[in-house]
Amino acid sequence: MKWPSGLAVLVVAILVVAGVVLVRSIPRQSVRAFASGRGEPKVRAPAVMGTFYPLAATQLREAVRRYLDAAETAEGPGELVALIVPHAGYSYSGPVAGFAYRRLVGRSYETVAVVGPTHRVPFSGVALSGFDEWYTPLGRVKVDRAGSDAVKESHPKARVVDAAHEPEHSIEVQLPFLQEALGEFQLLPVLMADFSSENCASLARALAEWARGRRVLLVASTDMSHYPAYDDAVRVDKETLRAIETMEAQEVAATTRKLMAQGVPRLSTCLCGEGPVKTILMAARLLGADSARVLKYANSGDVPHGAREGVVGYCAVALYRSNPKASLSGADSGELTSEQQQRLLVLARTTIEEHVRTGRRTAVKESDPALLRPAAAFVTLRKDGQLRGCIGSLQPSQPLAETVRDRAIMAASRDFRFPPVKAEELPHLEIEISVLSPLRPVATADDIDISKHGVVVIQGSRSGVYLPQVAHETGWSRDVLLSHLCRDKALLPADAWKQGAALYVFTVQAFSSPAPGVKTDAGD
Repeated sequence: MKWPSGLAVLVVAILVVAGVVLVRSIPRQSVRAFASGRGEPKVRAPAVMGTFYPLAATQLREAVRRYLDAAETAEGPGELVALIVPHAGYSYSGPVAGFAYRRLVGRSYETVAVVGPTHRVPFSGVALSGFDEWYTPLGRVKVDRAGSDAVKESHPKARVVDAAHEPEHSIEVQLPFLQEALGEFQLLPVLMADFSSENCASLARALAEWARGRRVLLVASTDMSHYPAYDDAVRVDKETLRAIETMEAQEVAATTRKLMAQGVPRLSTCLCGEGPVKTILMAARLLGADSARVLKYANSGDVPHGAREGVVGYCAVALYRSNPKASLSGADSGELTSEQQQRLLVLARTTIEEHVRTGRRTAVKESDPALLRPAAAFVTLRKDGQLRGCIGSLQPSQPLAETVRDRAIMAASRDFRFPPVKAEELPHLEIEISVLSPLRPVATADDIDISKHGVVVIQGSRSGVYLPQVAHETGWSRDVLLSHLCRDKALLPADAWKQGAALYVFTVQAFSSPAPGVKTDAGD
């Protein structure tokens, strides 16, 4: 059938209008990745465009520019390393976010890593993005695939979970501010559901290792107190901000627990992004940040249309590095500082004393990322110069502080060569801790330098290990040491190291504390 030309135009117009209405009727959170064709980039579609921020590019740019222009522009006490920013609708938190993002105008970064909490989709560990680009009305932002891969390789619980990113707003609402303030940059989007110290420390270290030597900005996305009355929110949020200013993740966690235990009416959380905040604090410290400055605080009761009966708090915080060349030595090379060593030695001794006297295990209260990174370690006990126990791990399955605590207990109570340590022996124990580097396989014994290498031999289900200290203490040659290792430790033939047994080497950072009852030259 052939329609008159005018009718055809009318039908086409009706179909176009119907299609637009149909598309607009689809919930935004159900809109998934889109691409223009085979081989085109996978693009993450906006989830809260038109609700949390304006739909039209012109209106969005004007709003962001208004917030940036209204913010103070005072310079900080050093090089900017990280920001803590809110993620509510712009009419509520935009003025506060402007104070943070105003610091970026005129700067440039290769990549911005934004760590936010998940509000809608639960998952374990850390969720990375499999999208190639993220879209906002101001354009597309490329994802730093190399950065994402580096984090995935370093963090054992990091994986791509696009289903978590698709409906989430905590990262998306940061993009228009970043686009307007910076222009060109790449994005590393990271979502967290697990706010445990171990997960935060592992992610912090992964981010810091990847960011070191690159022009990277770290961003933590969080709102503050949820739903208390205005005055209660101000009090709670100010105390939380004081904890953030210490730059101690453990202090932030302890403060939020204390505040939540006070029974503040309708207070459901102090930081909905506590995990991202702790992670970015630790990562920033690893990159040398040494000061935190609160740029702005407000809550939803401060806006003209905001009720004061149940409010949400917002903050803008900047983390600075006063020395551009500074970084934490313990995190940079894996070497621990003397202060970090002392903290581990104190932990080991108090752990042993508490376990021997009460049978309980000391709780680890640690916020230093260098001591929370996964690491293998041995704890060696000596009494009057003689070995009294030695237990360790070869694989970094726990945070270092927990490894030391648990191996200290085992060295004192589970070394089959010795009876458990008794209370009267405690004043006579010398404690040595050896923190191990990752194991490295060697092709032949010729690759082993016993002056610096510890050695592991493995054949079938049997294995044995000697720390580097063994060669120094015994004076054995390499061949003699390997024969003893096979026969005495692995219960293999003495020449198994020549007959195909696998050999691995590692190095250690060893440090010790004398027995409390032993006088030293340091004083009376």
